[in-house]
Amino acid sequence: MNIRRLYLKKTTLEKCFMLGVAVLTLLSLAGCSQNYGRIHWNDDVTRAFEANRFDSDYNFYQYAIGMRVLAIVGLDPKLELESRIWRELDADTEDFKVATSRMWDDDSRVRYEAGGAFILDPVGERVGVYYSSIRFISINFKPENRVQLLLDTSVVRGGPDDRRSP
Repeated sequence: MNIRRLYLKKTTLEKCFMLGVAVLTLLSLAGCSQNYGRIHWNDDVTRAFEANRFDSDYNFYQYAIGMRVLAIVGLDPKLELESRIWRELDADTEDFKVATSRMWDDDSRVRYEAGGAFILDPVGERVGVYYSSIRFISINFKPENRVQLLLDTSVVRGGPDDRRSP
């Protein structure tokens, strides 16, 4: 057996592994440095949606497929929602009450009740509210006060885009 050869092989593999870990770390940090917001779940927001008690401080939008409402979002009026799938929804109207009562209930393996959350911008300030049973949402803040909201409605997760469900 050639011990020197085995030692070189082992150290080469260790160096390649460490280099791979470093590259993955840098890629994940680069992805996190984008202009993304986050949500902060809050029971008070949930109760406000369930009781339909919201001021007109926000511009509300709903994301619906057929009769199922997947999410309701309220954004600060200074922000512009960049999307064609979200429809405007007026607070303190019958349509708002109907939308909250038709909220889609996540029927995947891990059951989530519809819940409310604050939407936080990249620096952590509250800029809106969110109500849905879909827990995975990407909030991308773009220049000129534009916001892009993307929900995870994938078939793999058992979401509402699953064509096997009625």
